[in-house]
Formats: sequence, structure tokens, C-alpha cells
Amino acid sequence: MSERLAYVQQLETQITAAKSKLDQLKAEQKEVLIAAQQEEVQNLEKYFDEANINLKGISESGEEAWQSLKEDAERLLENIKSALKRLLGE
Repeated sequence: MSERLAYVQQLETQITAAKSKLDQLKAEQKEVLIAAQQEEVQNLEKYFDEANINLKGISESGEEAWQSLKEDAERLLENIKSALKRLLGE
């Protein structure tokens, strides 16, 4: 076997190994991304539950109490918007 042929085979082996490692890293990245998205979806569901409770509280509260509930509702809506932006990659 010539030196050049041996060198080409060695490079092919190294390139194949590097590509395999890259594919492995991509798969791990997808798993991490999926886990992060699942966590974000769970947070969104929690925010929606809180928003519904808050909305009911605003509807049933007295004149003075609803102002503080309004602030909570606005904070929840900002959290929802931020979480949706993160999920959509915006």
C-alpha cells in the first residue's frame, strides 16, 4: 500500500469518526431542546391556570381588591407572552 493511499484511508477514518460524533451531538442537542420545550409548555400551562384563577378573582372581587389582581394578571400575561416567544424562537 502506498503512503498516499494509507493517508487517504486514515483521513477517511478520521472524517467518519468525526461525522459520527457530530451526529451524536445533534441527537443529544435535540433531546435537550425537547426537554426544554416540555418544561416551557408546563410553565405555560401553569401560567394559564393562574390567569384563569386571577380572571375569576377579578370578576368576583370588590372595587379596591381588583386593582391588585389586575397587576397580577398583567404580570401573568407578560410571562405567557415571553414563554410563547421562547417556544417559537422569537
